Amino acid sequence: MVAGCKKADLQKSNPNAPLLSSLKTKTGLEYFALGIFYKSGSVFDLPLFFNFTMGDEQISSVGNFGLRYQQQVNTITLPAPYNNVVPNIFGVTQTQQLQSLNSFASDAAGSNTFQYLWDDAYGVNGQANILLNALSTTTVLPANEKATLQAWAYWWKGIAYSMLGSQYSEGIITDASDGSTNGNYVTHDAIITEANANFDKAIAILAKIPDGDGDYATALAAITPSFNAPDLNITPSSWIRNAYTMEARNILVNIKLKDMTAANWATVGALAAKGLVQGDQPFSRGMDPNSVNDMTEGTQGHPFLWNNNDVNPGWTYTSERFVQEFKTSDGLPVTVTATIDDSTGTGNRIITASNVIDKRFANGVEMLATPVVNIRSRGIQFGSRWTPRNIESGGYWTTAKHKGQDLYCGSWEENTLMIAEVDINTGNIDGGLALVDAVRAAQGAGLPTVSGKGLSLAQAKEELRQERRIALCLRGTAFYDARRVGFTTPKANGGGRANAIVLVPNSFTNATGPVPLPCFIDYNYMDYWDAPVDETAYNAPTKPITSN
Repeated sequence: MVAGCKKADLQKSNPNAPLLSSLKTKTGLEYFALGIFYKSGSVFDLPLFFNFTMGDEQISSVGNFGLRYQQQVNTITLPAPYNNVVPNIFGVTQTQQLQSLNSFASDAAGSNTFQYLWDDAYGVNGQANILLNALSTTTVLPANEKATLQAWAYWWKGIAYSMLGSQYSEGIITDASDGSTNGNYVTHDAIITEANANFDKAIAILAKIPDGDGDYATALAAITPSFNAPDLNITPSSWIRNAYTMEARNILVNIKLKDMTAANWATVGALAAKGLVQGDQPFSRGMDPNSVNDMTEGTQGHPFLWNNNDVNPGWTYTSERFVQEFKTSDGLPVTVTATIDDSTGTGNRIITASNVIDKRFANGVEMLATPVVNIRSRGIQFGSRWTPRNIESGGYWTTAKHKGQDLYCGSWEENTLMIAEVDINTGNIDGGLALVDAVRAAQGAGLPTVSGKGLSLAQAKEELRQERRIALCLRGTAFYDARRVGFTTPKANGGGRANAIVLVPNSFTNATGPVPLPCFIDYNYMDYWDAPVDETAYNAPTKPITSN
């Protein structure tokens, strides 16, 4: 149940099977709390990657982990004069495909998408339960160190339930420290309520610890791998703000925009008002520069490695639908023909695109030497001209050198954009747009301001949607946003995305090569997944489980 994240942490006889006596010592408790990162590493590996791909930030045509099936869009309709309606190659919806793979055979083959997040998140929850049970009777820790570890356990329970409730139609709430479970499957809304209740428990504990407390600082350093936050500066008060940001996210992303009420907006606004402020350090996940015991050696193991074509060629590419969000001087989607400049002799590809005015484009994305088109003939959605630029070359979202920090649990930008969304949707359009401007300025976008320009409500919502896409790239919100704005809703029910850029093979156009065209994509994705068979087969529900 425990694994450390520093080499020295593992110098024990068997750190993966600790004796109960080890949880009665100060060092044992600290190691066990640190060991949550072993399981959280899994939670923020594949499950986050699923969010990136279903949110159409990245594309991945590989069959491993069911990735290609997650992105099995229903149809893609080409624009005039072609007008082709291109179905997916299986002729069934994503829902039908994923449910057909929810089997023990698919588990063994590694293609059952439903199993990974469920298993990992409940592993985190279980370890947190054991830690809380051990802390309930311990007398070996100073009071504020004990309180810090209790807050840590509730924090991770909140994160685990947040991910479960935001992805599965139903789940199980359990505080058992003996590994036992129950058949009382509750709705995803109830799981989200439980997530926020655990964040509230962490907040109540942290509120009693003053900033600058030495025992708190000692505890937090002991349970945080050095490569995760080399400049660790999360105070009790900033940790509280991190928790409120997560609570606001949980409410916002689990309600469709069309269903948001005045009360919902008020709740999100109240929580975000207590959330992260500029200058706060968010929780992040880094890597050891030498891949020493950081769970990445020989694997993808980190969001910034999954999408790196130097380390993992062919696994993923930047989606055309993400790239088209960057603002251009003519206001049209990015269908620009960029040039590749290797004159520096460094081998770094420098993209110049005269009509792209958002500086984050050239810094964050570069052009592939050869575009990928309809990869392995698995669907024309699997095509792109783009890949992320490495952090070591000035980029943001990928690395070949184990660099960078992935912000997995909220950030000042996300919190600010949530307040902006509340403002825009409750009558303060310019106030909300001013916050959009603030985020763009902080990230060095170099864009002209949009506040005070008389934008309509619809225009303001689109500015906000685009900015969330870019500012929060690879931070685990893309699929949730696509779901709540309606892109993943079936076309028959008013969903889908119009004018979505697809790199269309020349077999459809008779052009000399692939052409980026504005198409209509009917994604028709599941809103929430079913519980995996490896849970339901051995833990029969006391009532029927409904799929969504």
